[in-house]
Amino acid sequence: MGKRTFSREAYSLAAETFVPKSGPATFRAEQVARETGTLNPLVDPAGYGVIRRSLPRLEKRADGLWVLTVGTPIPKEVRVDTTGSMGGNVDIALRVLPKDYELCSGVLPGYDLQSAIGIFGDVGDRFVLCRPQFEMVAEKIVEQLTLMVPERAGGDAPEDPHYGLFGAAFLTAVYIVRIDLKGYDFTVSDAPGRDWLDESQLRRIFGPEVFEKVAENGHKVDSRDLPSTMEVVQDLLKRAHAFFLQVGDAPSTTRFWTGVFGAERVVVLPSTELLPQVQAAIIGLTEGTLDLSSVEEFLQENNVERDDAKRIVRSVANIPIGAQAALPNFGKRPQKGDLFREKTDVWPIDPSEVDSEGAPSEESGDPEGPKWL
Repeated sequence: MGKRTFSREAYSLAAETFVPKSGPATFRAEQVARETGTLNPLVDPAGYGVIRRSLPRLEKRADGLWVLTVGTPIPKEVRVDTTGSMGGNVDIALRVLPKDYELCSGVLPGYDLQSAIGIFGDVGDRFVLCRPQFEMVAEKIVEQLTLMVPERAGGDAPEDPHYGLFGAAFLTAVYIVRIDLKGYDFTVSDAPGRDWLDESQLRRIFGPEVFEKVAENGHKVDSRDLPSTMEVVQDLLKRAHAFFLQVGDAPSTTRFWTGVFGAERVVVLPSTELLPQVQAAIIGLTEGTLDLSSVEEFLQENNVERDDAKRIVRSVANIPIGAQAALPNFGKRPQKGDLFREKTDVWPIDPSEVDSEGAPSEESGDPEGPKWL
């Protein structure tokens, strides 16, 4: 699965390749969707086997062992509202993507950051959700963003990100959970949501076998007794540090999402342009690579105006600071260069078990599209 990571050079080349010279970045995808009524499989929640995976990148050595090429994979899934006043958020996400990777990876030393940036609307839209694959390199993330189909219309309330939250909770398989740590999950909106899922919508979004896929992924969801949005989030919190990032200050939005996530997980986002900085502040505080006394300086050093920085600091002061660092296996997570006996093993072998140096084999290509075990 290679060892390349995100770079600004690769980002610039990908933008030249995938982003139209004029109009919105998703212009071509929107045109195809109007003609075919379908999403590209890379961003269709029902595509590529439905379950989204974040796995270690390993290369096979000549001695048969597998070497971890980058670090412990850490998934970061983001779903952004693209209805009404937020219709331009894909273009914003593309514009701030290099800053997003640099800031978030900077507060995640020793990890392999794997991002899935998707969008959502509401059930009255042609496409309620676009959910991509977890990716590590610029060209694949850029391509997926240009394949999104935002609604760019409709009202601002309520919206339906709870279908994306359902996917995150029950249709995600990530290595980091196997070592009893957690990834990160962010929902971005200016509107309240809904309390209940609908079975027909779940089948429409994730495909007719959605409940079989949930069971295949090790979860139990009764199609006749679906969990509430609050219950979905509580399940998600077992496997991810999840937050709602609120754009604007509408009391109805704050009230709804505080009831779903808890007040400590609803964080102000002054503008979606500042998504990288706010995510990085939350992740850094959760991991222990930032402390509360340094967050305002960190934000201002990264182009956040003083008043916005103060608002963000007041908001993140209530999150579960140090929650990842407090988990028992935090200091044991695999590092770049660790060796595994089998590609599917959870933990690397002890260095004393290695008899001799082994050179990587040629079995480390970068195949087209997702190809998970």
